[in-house]
Amino acid sequence: MPNGVNRWISMIGCYMTGIFPRPKELISITRDYERGRTGKAELDKAFSDATLKVVEAQSSAGLNYVADGMLRWQDPLRPFTENLNGVKIGGLARWFNNNMFYRKPVITGELSWKKRADPKIIDIEHLPKNLHWKAILPAPYTLAQLSEDNFYKDKTELVFKYARLVREQIESSVKQGFKYIQLSDPALVYKPRLAQISRDEVKIAGEALRLAIGGVSARTCLQTFFGDFCQILPEALDFPVDDLGIDFYETDIDGLKGYKFGKGIALGLVDSRGSLVEKVGELVVVAKEIIKSIEGDGVSAFFLCPNCDLEFLPWERALEKVKVVSRVAKRLREEFDE
Repeated sequence: MPNGVNRWISMIGCYMTGIFPRPKELISITRDYERGRTGKAELDKAFSDATLKVVEAQSSAGLNYVADGMLRWQDPLRPFTENLNGVKIGGLARWFNNNMFYRKPVITGELSWKKRADPKIIDIEHLPKNLHWKAILPAPYTLAQLSEDNFYKDKTELVFKYARLVREQIESSVKQGFKYIQLSDPALVYKPRLAQISRDEVKIAGEALRLAIGGVSARTCLQTFFGDFCQILPEALDFPVDDLGIDFYETDIDGLKGYKFGKGIALGLVDSRGSLVEKVGELVVVAKEIIKSIEGDGVSAFFLCPNCDLEFLPWERALEKVKVVSRVAKRLREEFDE
């Protein structure tokens, strides 16, 4: 690699960024269960079998951190919100500009955990003991923005309340052995055309992150998608996370130039919203262009990843995308070691 880029990069890794699609067998059994045609034991076995397949796909591809696939998450906010007192699960709302929906959390009272000891948010039973585990949770800002608040005085108070609850779940996950914590924050960067997030909002989101994730004994990431990451710069550089996840299908590379990141960057280069399987060589070229464009700006680690949750794709296509993520990272490591 020219210009001595390998002098300052200490890691090129890869991982998944969110919910994995359910295989056809699990979808079929889930429907049968909802219609009373099969029992809970059969349903639980189907979830276990599918989770093992997701874990195997990640481990066989050599991903640095392995997640459970979040197959039991009905949408990107549940089951987190379902485990809270003070929340009523409301009607369907569109998940940003996608053809998918989520149940809007309606805040009716003081938020607290229903059962702090075992909220069953993350499936650790099927995670291999010999690999590093990754936990994926919604970020406080996105939780607040996508909730209907009928209790707290304003969104800021709700953001910080969510941050304290997220912190409790993170601390629990770290104690269980998780080495990487991702907070997903699409609402922070998703804005309709001609609209921009205010500096005050970015500051509030950063303060909430500090409350939720600051100082935890695990590697941490704020994963953004569905919007241009540049609009939250330079404030995002001070966020208390190790890595910043960027959706490069929404972010202009030129807008990142000149900033001193001082953090790792998760390159969202595999498109989770498109069924076309990317060519490894083409993504390697793009990744190198990004790396060169910010060379010397303090980035010490890069992770290859999908730009958002893979659940937008069919099961088989998602498996192919996992392999692409792994192969791009491997090719980059080989070239950087030359």
